[in-house]
Amino acid sequence: MADPLYFEKRGPFSLGELAEIAGAELVNVANPNLMILDVQPLDTADAGHVSFLSNPKYVEDFVRSTSSACIVSKQYIEQAPTKMALLVAGDPYKAYAKIASYFYPDDLSSGQIHPTAIVADTAKIGNNVSIGAYSVVKDGVRIGRNTIVASHCNVEKNVKIGRDCKIFSQVSLMACQLGDNVTLHSGVRIGGDGFGFAPDPNGHIKIPQLGRVLIGSSVEIGANTTIDRGSGPDTVIGDSCWIDNLCQIAHNVKMGRGCIIAAQTGVSGSTVLEDFVVLGGQVGLAGHIRIGTGTQISAKSGVISDVPAGQVYAGFPARPRREFFRSIATLSQLAKRKGPKK
Repeated sequence: MADPLYFEKRGPFSLGELAEIAGAELVNVANPNLMILDVQPLDTADAGHVSFLSNPKYVEDFVRSTSSACIVSKQYIEQAPTKMALLVAGDPYKAYAKIASYFYPDDLSSGQIHPTAIVADTAKIGNNVSIGAYSVVKDGVRIGRNTIVASHCNVEKNVKIGRDCKIFSQVSLMACQLGDNVTLHSGVRIGGDGFGFAPDPNGHIKIPQLGRVLIGSSVEIGANTTIDRGSGPDTVIGDSCWIDNLCQIAHNVKMGRGCIIAAQTGVSGSTVLEDFVVLGGQVGLAGHIRIGTGTQISAKSGVISDVPAGQVYAGFPARPRREFFRSIATLSQLAKRKGPKK
């Protein structure tokens, strides 16, 4: 159960209301007005709880569960415990996300500006914006309504932040524009200098980074991730992208819609990710390459050249995943062979 010290819960809600929220169909339900108190994992759920099953590894937990209700796909209806109410959905995980968010909604802005915050007179602050302790908002900044800027943040001149954004503590923003419903977790750095210099044996010469970072709407960026501003062209993060913790996005990178990047991944300068690209953890992408729409790159892969759309690549240098695993199997077999006796 979520610890009430950290997470404020709403409810209870009826099964019928939860089914409507999730877009699910009620099955094996004698009373749609049955009140549900909370969401819980299958192995701890009990009377008054709703759980979910989306991974077949947990079917045994589902069969043994005493949860009042469970979100499932059609294929598991026959295996459900007799007294368990079912919320049948095409995508149980997505349905669970909607229900869990209904019980535990995001914090709303208090609309208060802390007395220790420093806000420039020329900054334009929308309705119901909250700004936390010791945050600094400089000249020309624009912040949309209902946005939360937590403590110890630094928002440099002329930065634009959209509506309903959540900027957690110790975030720094410069030379950037954020769309609506953007979440930046603690320690995010947006708009710093790109890694641009002209090599010289007498001392490298810094190249001014004159672009911006443009971030779309409904984007979430994990803790301590860095996105550098462009060198002249802008660095662009498209709508609905999710970037995990500890990632580095270099200058001039262009990301399309709905891309997902797992932790400790680095995307080198001027690389393009088309829509819905997925990068696993600790992936490295060389600069000036293009990753096609819908392509997935497995964890710890190194990509050094363009990848077509709709592919699944792995390894270093990255290649089609089946080819990569065949090469590993072949190498393993060769390593087992005994050489000629000397």
